[in-house]
This record gives sequence, structure tokens and C-alpha cells, in this order.
Amino acid sequence: MRKMLFLFCLVCLALPGVQAQDLITLRDGTDIEGKVLQVSPDEIKYKRADNPDGPLFVLSVEEVLMVRYANGANQVFERPVSPMDLYQGVDYGTSGVVVRGMSYRDYKDLYSPSSYVRLPGDPYIPALSGVCSWLIPGLGQMLCDEVGRGFAYLGGSAGCFLLMVSGAAISAESPGVGLTLVTASTFGMLAIDICSIVDAVRVAKIKNMYEQDLRRQAASVLDVKLQPYVSTVSTGLSRTPVAGLSLAVAF
Repeated sequence: MRKMLFLFCLVCLALPGVQAQDLITLRDGTDIEGKVLQVSPDEIKYKRADNPDGPLFVLSVEEVLMVRYANGANQVFERPVSPMDLYQGVDYGTSGVVVRGMSYRDYKDLYSPSSYVRLPGDPYIPALSGVCSWLIPGLGQMLCDEVGRGFAYLGGSAGCFLLMVSGAAISAESPGVGLTLVTASTFGMLAIDICSIVDAVRVAKIKNMYEQDLRRQAASVLDVKLQPYVSTVSTGLSRTPVAGLSLAVAF
């Protein structure tokens, strides 16, 4: 009886030491049991529960969501979110230069099409614009909302076609003049078609780059706060702590 009482006392004395562990919850959901020794604005120092006499570990505060201390207290760490975290775009070096409402000719020289990187949300498809202008000169530009530019290519191609027809019509009476007109108009139509295809792809890329910059500017003026929260839910006779994140956006 004395031995059992002695063992019971040992267990009671040892139990608080076993349970007296802090729980560090990282933002990726990982839990670390240990003893938190120091918390500063930038880092948290702790020792692992499975090796209390071992090395001192250090975590960045940005990695930690919350700490549940052995005494039942919880400490939640807020991490401010940059608005640019919500929009991952490409910086084309035109910040502060472009504004909404600019015409294509006002910003076309600000971008190099070779630097274009397609992103979700881009309104124009360069390959489709090129194919459309290959089928009908100027159609690709029209699909990119550059109707006047498209009609210029279409008109040039139509003019060359009419010139070619005229040359073929007069070739019976003046073979030399007719052949010259047909040859010149054919090469002119080919040159216009090639230029129309290249320009349609260029227009689509540059207008997409312009839209990307506008989206970046819109994201930069948002006031975004991502804050963790801790609550409890009832599970039978006990209450279980629940952690989550809340997002607030002001613009």
C-alpha cells in the first residue's frame, strides 16, 4: 500500500512537468512542442520538448501564427500583408507613368513586346490576333480594340488588290504596264499582310502589358490586413481552441 501511495505521489509530481509545455503553431499548420524562452518583435527562442537540455532554436515571428503557453494563455502574431502579395505581376519599369484612359499611341513606346509575360487576366491573346490578321489584314488589331489601326491595314490590302485587278485588266492592251501593276500590287499586298500579322501580335502584347500595370497600380492602393484570430468551439464537455485568418480590404 505504501509503495502504491509512493508511486502515485511521484506521478502527481511528475505530471505537471510533463504537461507544462508550450505549443508553437506555425503559419503552415506545423505544431512544435517546447518551452518558449524569449519572444522579441522579430524572433522567438525556444527549446524542444523532446530535448529540453539541447540547443536553443530560433524562429522568425513571421513564421509563427500563435503560441499556446502551458498556463493556458495564447499569443497570436499578426503578419501584415503587402497588397502586392495579392497580385503577382511583372514590373515593366513604367510605375507612375501610365494611367487609365490612355490611348494606345500614348503608351506603345513605353513597352518592349519581347519582355511580355502572359498572366491570368490578360484580355488579349497575341497568337489569336496574329492568326486573325493573317486571315483578314487588320482583323487582329480590331479584336484588340484598335479599330482605326485595323481599318488602315485592311484598306491598304484592299487598295493593293484593286490595283492588281486593274493591272490584270489592262495587261491585254498594255502588257508591260499591266505586268508592272500586278507585280507591284502583289508584293505590296504581301508586305501589308506580313506587317499586319506582326503588328497585331505586338498590339496585343503591349495592351496586355498596359493592363497589367494598371492592375498593379490598383493593387498598390489597397489597404489590406491579414490578421489571425483564435476562438473556441464546444466539443462535448470540453472546448477546443480554433485558429484562423481574417482578411480586411479597404480601398
